Amino acid sequence: MITFITRNNKGFTLIELIVVLAVFSILSVVVMPRIMNYLSSTRDNFLLLTTTIKKTFDDAFINQHTNFLMIHCDNKESEISDISSSIFERSNGISVAILDEKSEFIDSKNKLLKFRKFPDSFSIKEVLLTDGTIYTTGNIFIPFYPSGYSSSAIIHILINNDEEWSVTINPYLREPTVIKGYSTYEEIK
Repeated sequence: MITFITRNNKGFTLIELIVVLAVFSILSVVVMPRIMNYLSSTRDNFLLLTTTIKKTFDDAFINQHTNFLMIHCDNKESEISDISSSIFERSNGISVAILDEKSEFIDSKNKLLKFRKFPDSFSIKEVLLTDGTIYTTGNIFIPFYPSGYSSSAIIHILINNDEEWSVTINPYLREPTVIKGYSTYEEIK
């Protein structure tokens, strides 16, 4: 009696496994840095924005002077046409200004509060104030007073022309609130 031994070929060969691992390695080298860059840059930009707001609050209180948080909207049109200072020509960023002896706005001397420009993927679209005013262009000044409070504002941010976020500045809290989606004052109350 002759018996035949048959082999079960249900597995992968070593060469097939090496090819699959090589393809995954190449994809991870190309794709992973882009994904990590996207995730970290968005997080870093929110961290930069919220930290600048907190430092503006602290600096005003500690040094007993009024700081003006300047939100530079993404739209490059300026609503202040008679001032030609470079501080008013900025867009899509954040900085802090103070008034000098001549009652002119100048950049804060604190290096932590210098102008920071955001990338195009992190776009400041508009700023809402409590009186109902909505600014979509130019520079919006939010005062932070030495007695430990500020004016209230909601900053609307568009990430990658897709995701809408809001950063809320509460007048009596040091820490701003970050909320997914565009919020209004009616929703906050």
